[in-house]
Amino acid sequence: MGEVKQAGKIALYMLLLGLFSLLVAPLLMVESPWARVPLNLLLFAGVALLAYNDGGVRGQREVARGQTLARRQESGIPPSEEDLRACYRPMRGVMAACLGALPFFLAALALAIWARPYVYTLQGLPTWLSGYLRREDVGGPLMYYNNVPGLGAVGYLRILVRVAIMPFSYIISGFGDQASLLLDRLSPLLVLILPGAYAAGYLRGPAIQRLAEKRSEEAKRLHKKKIARKKRRERQARENKGPERLI
Repeated sequence: MGEVKQAGKIALYMLLLGLFSLLVAPLLMVESPWARVPLNLLLFAGVALLAYNDGGVRGQREVARGQTLARRQESGIPPSEEDLRACYRPMRGVMAACLGALPFFLAALALAIWARPYVYTLQGLPTWLSGYLRREDVGGPLMYYNNVPGLGAVGYLRILVRVAIMPFSYIISGFGDQASLLLDRLSPLLVLILPGAYAAGYLRGPAIQRLAEKRSEEAKRLHKKKIARKKRRERQARENKGPERLI
C-alpha cells in the first residue's frame, strides 16, 4: 500500500510538471534557443530536485521510525506488523518509482516504436476559397484538402508522453521535425528521470538520517560546551571578586 501511495505521488509530479509548463508556456516558448533551452532545463531540474528531496524525506522518516522501533524492542515492547511494514526498505522507493512511471513509460515505449518521420498533413481550406467548391473544374480537387485525418492512436500517446516531459517538447519546438522524431525516440528514457530522482532520494534515506544524527550530536556537544564555558566564567568571576569585606 505504501508503494502505491508513493507511486501516485510520483505520477502527480509528472502531471503537475506538464500543467505548470502549460501555464507558463509563453515564458518557456521564447523564440531564442539561448533562452528557451536553459529555461526549460531549469524548470525540469527544479521539479526533479523536488522529487529527489521528497524521496529523501520519506526515506529518512522511515529509517528514523525503524530506529525508534528497535529501541522499543530492546525495552521489551514488540513492534506490530503495521509498524514493521512502515520501516525503511531500499526496494520500496525503487518499486514506487517503477509503478509511478509505468503508464508513462509504456506509452513512451509504444510511441518510440510507432513514431515515424514527420510529413506534411493537409490543412483546412481558407474561407475565401469556399466559393470555388461549387465549380466543377476545381471543386473536386479542392475538396481533397478537407479530408484531414484524425489524431489517431499515436497522436494520443504523444500527448500523454509530452505532458510528462513538456519542457523537452518546448526545447525541440524550434529545431524542426527531425528533433521531434528524436524526442519521440528518446521519450522512454526521459520519462524515467523524475521517478529516478525520487528513487535516488529515497535510497539516500539512511545517509540523510546519519547526517541528521551527526548534526544533532554536534548541536548537543556545542550546547554542553557553551554551558561549561558559562559556568567557568562565573566561577572565575567569583574567584576574582575575592572574599567579601566586613565593615
